Amino acid sequence: MKNGKEYHPAWCHVVADKWSSAPRGLLVTLLADVGTRARCQECDRSLKAVTEPLSGEHEKQPRHTRQPDTVIPLRVVGFSHGILFLAAGPKYQHLLKQTAVEPATPLLVDGLRHGILLRVDASRQEPLLVIQMDPRAKFRSGAYQVRLRLPLQRSATKPYAVDSIEPAARARHAALHPPVAGDSGS
Repeated sequence: MKNGKEYHPAWCHVVADKWSSAPRGLLVTLLADVGTRARCQECDRSLKAVTEPLSGEHEKQPRHTRQPDTVIPLRVVGFSHGILFLAAGPKYQHLLKQTAVEPATPLLVDGLRHGILLRVDASRQEPLLVIQMDPRAKFRSGAYQVRLRLPLQRSATKPYAVDSIEPAARARHAALHPPVAGDSGS
């Protein structure tokens, strides 16, 4: 906030209220420029909840038990006019119905952004992910995978969010065999 005795290092209800009523009153600044302001206690609690492991003594609110890094296998079902269609099996329909799509979710190939996720259509028996490819990127056929994570607080209407989409075989291969200097890849 431009005025006040506290600064807010996380998205708490005070920041959310200010964002909805008068967003020009929010100021992003360096920590060194905060001055003599104190940290917001609610922001501290939310930051600790994210960084601390789940334990009984710190639980004040019931939490959902879910795996934050869930991976869903995908296959290419179509590519036309720069749009890539990836399908997940029917057994992932329920999970994808609980998944939010946040702006600019990337399709990553070798660590480079090759496109962005436009939408997840989980109403179909075989859920579909629709990706807008970067016109400079070369299309790669084969298996892909989507990584899910906990959603950002402002889009936490669903328990999951899409973190990234990547070629499945390449992701496993890259984890097992880091790139060597001078390796051009394929």
